[in-house]
Amino acid sequence: AYESSIDAVIRGTMEGVQLVLAVIGIIIVVFALVNLADQLLALLPPANGAPLTLQRLFGWLFAPVMWAIGIPWEQAPAAGGLMGTKAILNEYVAYLGLAAMPAGTLDPRSLLITTYALSGVANLASVGLLVSTVATLAPARRRDVAELGMKSWVAGNMASAMTGAVIGLVTWA
Repeated sequence: AYESSIDAVIRGTMEGVQLVLAVIGIIIVVFALVNLADQLLALLPPANGAPLTLQRLFGWLFAPVMWAIGIPWEQAPAAGGLMGTKAILNEYVAYLGLAAMPAGTLDPRSLLITTYALSGVANLASVGLLVSTVATLAPARRRDVAELGMKSWVAGNMASAMTGAVIGLVTWA
């Protein structure tokens, strides 16, 4: 309960600022942890002439998923790499990767499927944001949300893939 309307404004402002700082901090920490993991993976021998990274590993994991939602197998590793980037970092970084791809890497239908599949907000930073937001607004529920965090990450990535699959169905060549 608030003591007055001024108390409500002040507490609301403080909670809002805390949430903004948590968002910034979590994004920085997730990117730093991914960079640390990539540096550790770089100590391993290269695979196919390139160092291992989390994005590459998840790209290999997502290649069959991208094939299953309608991308031809020869294009699936490239699309899977983008989904891996989206899942680990975020969709913005994945879209930058998509924009930087050489022309012809993905055919027009695969490009459309991938564009839609990347649109979901299911990444490691979003899990951290979810937990920190609930922890700020409802501290008693923090543990519950933390336990569901990675499940929501998997479900969110499955939903993102399903979005691409629907586009694959309606654009069947």
